[in-house]
Formats: sequence, C-alpha cells, structure tokens
Amino acid sequence: MARFKAKVTQDIPAYRMIGLGGVNTEGDPEAGWETVYLIPAGLGTTPDLVSTGSLTEGDIVNVRITGATSWTVEASERIPAGSLVQSDADGRAKNYIWSDGNHVGFTTHSVEAGERVQVIRKPGRTTEPGSGGD
Repeated sequence: MARFKAKVTQDIPAYRMIGLGGVNTEGDPEAGWETVYLIPAGLGTTPDLVSTGSLTEGDIVNVRITGATSWTVEASERIPAGSLVQSDADGRAKNYIWSDGNHVGFTTHSVEAGERVQVIRKPGRTTEPGSGGD
C-alpha cells in the first residue's frame, strides 16, 4: 500500500473517479514541482483514483493506494449488470460509448442514476465500431 499527500483542485463529491494533475495544473508553471494534484476524471479518461469521501477545493489530503480490483462509483445513468462503463465529465460511471474514450471496467450489478455501482477495474478501449473487431 502506498500513501502520499495531494492538493484538491476543485470540490469532488464522494464516489467519483479522479485523475492526477501535474506541473501547471493551477496555471502557474513554476508551482507544482513538489505537489500532487487531484482533479476530477474527465469524459473517457482513464482515472487514477476514486474518492471515498467528499473532497474540498484547496485542501491537502492523505491519499491511500490499496490496489483494489474494484471501485464503488456513483452512476450518472441507468446501467445494466455486466456493462462496460467509463467516466463521464463529472467522474461518475456511465455506459461505455467507444467515441467517448476509454472504458474503466465493468459493472457487477445494475443501478439507476445516482446509485453507487461496483466497477471491476479493467481499463482499456474496444476496437472502433465497424473495424471488424467489435
């Protein structure tokens, strides 16, 4: 298990997927050389972490990497069991659409929008529709 401190760049609700920011995350290329930044995962990005509690902009938080094979994430829409999902623009889980980017993994049960879903982590991207690999 790994632990480190990170700065929250904007409010992030609990059970949302999170990415890591780097140098110049806050618009200052000289800042951030010694700081890890937490940013909300964007649409179709491959997230690095998931929030287990609400995070407040500007806070320095302790991050713990456990190596979990699944995440509990808030769903942004109705999702059937066994579906590939990806991050939406707010870091919530949504049904996978190839043109929206990478998938994060697949669900173990069905959920309605606003409910929490267990996602087995298996990030990647399927082949382009119509390319013969779908």
